[in-house]
Amino acid sequence: MFSPDSLPLEFSWSLAERDARLASWPQDSGAIGGRWAFDLITGRMMWERGVYDLFGFEPETQLTRRSAVECYAGESRTAMEQLRAHAIANRRGFTLDVEIAPANGAPNRWMRLIAAPLCARGRAVRLEGVKFEVSPLHRPLRPPR
Repeated sequence: MFSPDSLPLEFSWSLAERDARLASWPQDSGAIGGRWAFDLITGRMMWERGVYDLFGFEPETQLTRRSAVECYAGESRTAMEQLRAHAIANRRGFTLDVEIAPANGAPNRWMRLIAAPLCARGRAVRLEGVKFEVSPLHRPLRPPR
């Protein structure tokens, strides 16, 4: 199970932390998720199967950035877009928990988004990272009986 103490949440971080941040995904925990990448030049998206599952898309779906962004709920979409723009402009990574509404109509989920740009000649050309479910961290605790 996840522990907030084991995955520190800091919005923006130096690219020197890239490997450690991307390795923080608890792959063996059974959490739905996986690695992803977005080519800033071509607009091509690449997702592992678990990310499709998290967002409620079939793996053969031809995704666009727009179709993925539409799954981000309200303030989560705004926060993600702001941090994404900051990451690209300033060549920094970010970590953010966001609420998503899966495309298949499943109940909303909370997802940890960890992203970092890859740079060439001083500019970001690709974003990559991991996305995985962290809903248990955001659900209210049940009162003791």
